[in-house]
Amino acid sequence: MSIEKMVLVKIVGSMEEMPTILKELIINDNVHLNLNIEHSNAYANYYIIHQYESDLVSSHLLDMDPDNFIQRCTDCLDTVNELSKGLDIELKVDSKILLDRNFSLEESKTELNKIKSSIGDKVNKINNYRQQIEELYIFKDKIDCISDKTVDLNKVADLNYFDYEIGTLSNENKIRIKRNYENLSAIVLRIGIIKSSVEDMYMIIYPKQFKEETNNLLKSLNWDKLNVPDGIVGTPSEMIVQINQRIETLQEKIKELSNEIEGDKELNTKILNKLFNIFTLEEKIAEISENAEFGDNIFAINLWIQEKDLNKLKDSISTVSNKYLLTEKTAEEMGNQVVPPTKLKNNWFTKPFETIVRMYGLPAYNELDPTPFLAITFCLAFGIMFGDIGQGLVYFLAGVLLLKKMESAGQILMRLGGSSILFGFVYGSLFGLEKHELPWLPSLINGGPLSPDNIPKILVAGILFGIAVLSVSYVYGVINSLKNGNIEEGIFGKNGVTGYIFFISFILTIVTLIGIINLPLSIPLIVLLLSLVILIMKEPITNIILKKKPLFHDGAGSYLTESIFEAVETILGVLSNSISFVRVGAFALNHAGLFLAFLVISEMVTNPLLKVLILIIGNILILTLEGLIVFIQGLRLQYYELFSKYFKGDGIEFKPLNVNNK
Repeated sequence: MSIEKMVLVKIVGSMEEMPTILKELIINDNVHLNLNIEHSNAYANYYIIHQYESDLVSSHLLDMDPDNFIQRCTDCLDTVNELSKGLDIELKVDSKILLDRNFSLEESKTELNKIKSSIGDKVNKINNYRQQIEELYIFKDKIDCISDKTVDLNKVADLNYFDYEIGTLSNENKIRIKRNYENLSAIVLRIGIIKSSVEDMYMIIYPKQFKEETNNLLKSLNWDKLNVPDGIVGTPSEMIVQINQRIETLQEKIKELSNEIEGDKELNTKILNKLFNIFTLEEKIAEISENAEFGDNIFAINLWIQEKDLNKLKDSISTVSNKYLLTEKTAEEMGNQVVPPTKLKNNWFTKPFETIVRMYGLPAYNELDPTPFLAITFCLAFGIMFGDIGQGLVYFLAGVLLLKKMESAGQILMRLGGSSILFGFVYGSLFGLEKHELPWLPSLINGGPLSPDNIPKILVAGILFGIAVLSVSYVYGVINSLKNGNIEEGIFGKNGVTGYIFFISFILTIVTLIGIINLPLSIPLIVLLLSLVILIMKEPITNIILKKKPLFHDGAGSYLTESIFEAVETILGVLSNSISFVRVGAFALNHAGLFLAFLVISEMVTNPLLKVLILIIGNILILTLEGLIVFIQGLRLQYYELFSKYFKGDGIEFKPLNVNNK
């Protein structure tokens, strides 16, 4: 339950071996291209490259053009895709083909040209015919929307002094054209409604002498002109008949051509899939080479790899080349000079909650992963607010059903459902019914959540839960700040040690005033005021400890003004945090109270079936509406009350090089 350890690797190799080495990096699927060193001195005097040093310093590019090479690979891929489209075959990345090192790019191009010369003309005709069919279907759908299909458009076209256009306008542009009727020398007629679109079909009739003016206006309205295919004439009804006949003719031609190339389809499918993988891989190699450094005869590339995969990478490259030098250094050794990527490592229980963390941001490499803490506290908060055995079971089963389509969401729902079931046993609640309705139901509290004795206990439990999780969030914040070397924020900041002391002393002051604990008010109040002073004076205190000058970087006046406002914000934040977690207990009471309302309504009717129906409707509303509200409340507590104290979310995701990554 942490972040994977990263190692920065620099590979320096012979230019002639570059494609082979880069191919091996892609096939390994375990290295991340480092793009964060363009303006960094992180590598100065670090790598001892010996004979390669002078070449790197000169940084003299070889006679090579990666852009041109990428374009050539792209052209080959386009040809492969066109051929596969005509043959009705689906191309896919095949790891077995990628692992085959016995292929030549030139031989692959020759093989592609052979297939192209053999079936290329026929495939082009098939693709062209299919394109025509697609366009005819689009035209047919639009013509079919015309209300009056008996209008002879040829007669309109034969007018001496008027011209016309048929096209589509969106509702927004229809309103605009209405506003400009007085400036429009044309007649606008709606002739059809397109059901599957926000656009309608219109006919614009205008004097031929105003053609240019009308066209300019239509362009400003995003007018989509309906272009009638050559040879299609008459009324809309007649046009539809002609279109159907033309589509049938084209389909027959496609069938004939497909039969002619069917004999070698299996062999061509195999070859095209192989070529697709080869050209895709070569294109990726060319893309990566754009991020390499070049010397007279060498190249150098910087990569991040997980520490556990380093030896595997070394072994892999050594099998294909001996003309390279590989040096490495851990992210910890490089310190703040570089920005390592982040790859989360969590167990089976917490891993699904990575989705919620990623919605906010990804932790930086030197931050603590918030996923485990979020998983535990989110489940606990949801269970406290929505504790019910039956309703929790519904969520659990819904999560099981979601696993195939949305695995992460399904896993989260299963865990939240499990937490709801657990707290359902605490409250003694089954589909809203409690122990006094179901005496056999197990319960850890007597009388249910709405019992006068239990209401204050549940509210206090919510507050104690809040104090506990906020305490852990402060610990996370202190650790993250100290890991980044930020003593000012880690020790004296509002989310550091001093901030936590202020928070605890604030809580103690409140409970002392209320009389919950017997403690002299002066003790927590003095600690509260002292911690507030330290929060205000954190910068000069830090500079005194670290023996830095000046004490105030931007002047004492501006610093104190800013710090006082920050102190006020801290006070309001502590107050807000405390109140927010009161809602946890309040939602638990609300959950029980909402079902009680439906239970009371059901007792007002005498029909047993109607009673059951009311209770079912109540449960459905609670599961959907209240369940969503509780989920959002749990999310809000994480994002605004907890993450704000220790998590920035500005990490870079570890994206291993492979043919699929762009």
